[in-house]
Amino acid sequence: MKKTVLIFVSVLFTFVSCKDKMNQFAVPDYKSWKRPVAEILDTPIPGHGESYRVIYANDIAFQSKIIRDGNTRRVFMNDGSVIVKEVYKKREDVGYKVPGLFIMKKDIKYPEALNGWVYYMKKPGEPAMEIKWRMCVGCHEAANEKHPYFDGNKEGMFRDYLFVNIAR
Repeated sequence: MKKTVLIFVSVLFTFVSCKDKMNQFAVPDYKSWKRPVAEILDTPIPGHGESYRVIYANDIAFQSKIIRDGNTRRVFMNDGSVIVKEVYKKREDVGYKVPGLFIMKKDIKYPEALNGWVYYMKKPGEPAMEIKWRMCVGCHEAANEKHPYFDGNKEGMFRDYLFVNIAR
């Protein structure tokens, strides 16, 4: 009986610790970062639907490189790269209302990272929440092949799960 209670308490403590860790993600001060896409994005896309989006990336992301492997070019984003996507329901809200945020952080050492990325969602007035299921990465896998967004990735280059080519 003691062993069963001890196991239950251990599992409960682990769950609570993980939940607290998820909600303690500090949303970066991203407003001074460069924007990889200058325009307000309004094309309906999977995961974000009909919304208006503004994307920011930290300096580490912009320092990432395109690596040539024979005739193949591949993007590998630097560890520590952070992409922040502001999401608004109406165009007139852009810059005036508190946005919902979707955040990608490259953290190759994090054991639960999905293809090296950790995804977060932050609704206005709520703490950031780590998205552990495949909702985000499932769509972002399409960024590594030809797709209908932005420049379309005409080469079908591996872009490290980003629809926008930030690396140079």
